[in-house]
Amino acid sequence: MNPSDLQESLQAKIKSGFLLLDKPVGMTSSDLVLKAKKTLNLHKVGHTGTLDKAACGLIILPIGSSTSFSQIFLTKEKEYLAEVQFGFSTDSGDREGIVLEDWEDQRIRNWYQEKKAQLDNILATVTDWEDQVAPEISALKVSGKRRAQLFREGVSVPQSVRKIKIYEFEVLELDYKGCKIRTKVSAGTYIRKLVMDIGEKAGIPMSLQSLTRTKIGKLGLDKADTYDALLSGTAIVHPPEEIVDVPSVEVPGTLVKDIFHGKKPRLEWIPAQEFLLISPEGQILAWCRRDGLPGSFNYKYLKVFPKN
Repeated sequence: MNPSDLQESLQAKIKSGFLLLDKPVGMTSSDLVLKAKKTLNLHKVGHTGTLDKAACGLIILPIGSSTSFSQIFLTKEKEYLAEVQFGFSTDSGDREGIVLEDWEDQRIRNWYQEKKAQLDNILATVTDWEDQVAPEISALKVSGKRRAQLFREGVSVPQSVRKIKIYEFEVLELDYKGCKIRTKVSAGTYIRKLVMDIGEKAGIPMSLQSLTRTKIGKLGLDKADTYDALLSGTAIVHPPEEIVDVPSVEVPGTLVKDIFHGKKPRLEWIPAQEFLLISPEGQILAWCRRDGLPGSFNYKYLKVFPKN
């Protein structure tokens, strides 16, 4: 099959699902969404959270009716691998920013010899941190404008303090030049700001040399397609049943048609506040939310999905 036939065949099959991609360094998350739309000739591609331009790694793009599930992934915990450089800092906390400090090699060596024990103590307490001031260079919006834009324009805006959870923080390598870390954090946690805060506590400028997102919830980077696979039209569009991790209730085949027409079958149990109705074949029919107090069997449809 030649590339044009392959592309045409792929388009015929794409109605709903998810792309799992390894975003390249130097491309924004929005760039990747636009490229997926153009390359695969898709009208509707969703977004499940940004990944910094200087970072690479797993990004999930829902397609078609699966965009209804975008919000689920925004709240999932994330896992990262980060390489940190000591003695160097930028206003953004990564290689994309304007350089603020750049220490000479000997100065870094001297600091490391004198302060390593203090640094070790700081690194050991990171999992106890519960608050984070969002970085000035970020996609967060204030009055409709990104904080990064306002910062570059010299506009002063109030700090945005966020509650975070650092589930795991592991130092894989450490020497006077920097360290390599693996961390698992709650949604909305900025790793580059985490590094900036460590440096501030330790008394040395620090910044991210590289950052790779390796997991979103239970989905790992090992399942992702490359950017080249997207461009060639060979990236896999995963069915929603394979990706969406929400409790489900199977309904008899005789009731499937009723659900497509908006009728709600009577349920004998509800597994969670939000749940899916699925067919005997495993197809997702509807996304539902309990309507009433816990223990109630009343529910409403958040989304009824079109028949395949």
